[in-house]
Amino acid sequence: MNLNIKDRKILVELDLNARATFQEIGKKAHLSKETVIYRVKNLEKRSIIQRYTTLVNFAMLGYTGYAVYNRFENVDEEKKKEIIDYLGKIPNLYWIALVGGKFDLSFALMCKSVFEFNKLYYQILTKYGKYLADNTIAIRTELRQHKRKYLLQEKPSLVHSPFFGKEPEIEKLDELDENILTLLSNKARMPLIDIAELLKRPPSTIALRMKQLEKKGIIQGYSTYIKAQNYGMQSYRFFLYVQNMNEETRNDIFSYINSNSNMILGIETVGEWNFEITLEVANHEELQREIAQLRNKFKEVIKNIEFIIMFEDDLVYDPYPLKKNKRKL
Repeated sequence: MNLNIKDRKILVELDLNARATFQEIGKKAHLSKETVIYRVKNLEKRSIIQRYTTLVNFAMLGYTGYAVYNRFENVDEEKKKEIIDYLGKIPNLYWIALVGGKFDLSFALMCKSVFEFNKLYYQILTKYGKYLADNTIAIRTELRQHKRKYLLQEKPSLVHSPFFGKEPEIEKLDELDENILTLLSNKARMPLIDIAELLKRPPSTIALRMKQLEKKGIIQGYSTYIKAQNYGMQSYRFFLYVQNMNEETRNDIFSYINSNSNMILGIETVGEWNFEITLEVANHEELQREIAQLRNKFKEVIKNIEFIIMFEDDLVYDPYPLKKNKRKL
């Protein structure tokens, strides 16, 4: 892994809280504030840190995530860019990834009903259906994000993990709340004073609203999009096909994901498979070891495990995309 211990400590702290001040990070990492600033800028320059995101549980706002996996057919680089640009402009789209294996592309939409999803999905297929094959839909019922404890070779601690999904609720937001989420979506470290200036409200009002959004569970936390490939790790996504699925099994799988330092994302789905797991490992040997351990742990319930390579895990990741076309920044 092409990171020294100081960089690893900083990344772990930013992964836990992207809004932490340089002084706070330095205190926890036992580094000076100046060292943290220098190293963060260097990590950004190396494209290991790519952006800072606010983790929004959009299920609290009545939305469910629908992921689509597909394979390109008769697509050159120009057409690929055209498709990705088109998808990125859809207000409901919050995620695009370039992958390898049985699929080439994945994207996800947040919709309030299957009817809303179908309408958007048919529009996509009408325009680009002849270029997208083997379309597979996975409805995301719950997603839990975990931190990269492998950076410090630590076992995951039993802390609250940001989650997205569960039963959709209807939490009303006013325009100010919406604007705050829109600004913070991919700029989680934006200073309060800058948000206040853009929205023409006092910083104290912005701070209060952010605390209220956190208390309600709409804002689950502030994370850092770290590109693991740029420090020698490879990202994979497992698809788990589970038999005899019940509440105990799902809890056991989520617990296993939480206990594994290399597994950073667990998603329960409805569709062709039952779970998606994102993990980061150094080589193919580690990948095969993770597959073997998972099969052995759940040999009574896992029918099959498939995996894809995540080339660009989050080519687009926008936790609150609904007003992205109106952003000033």
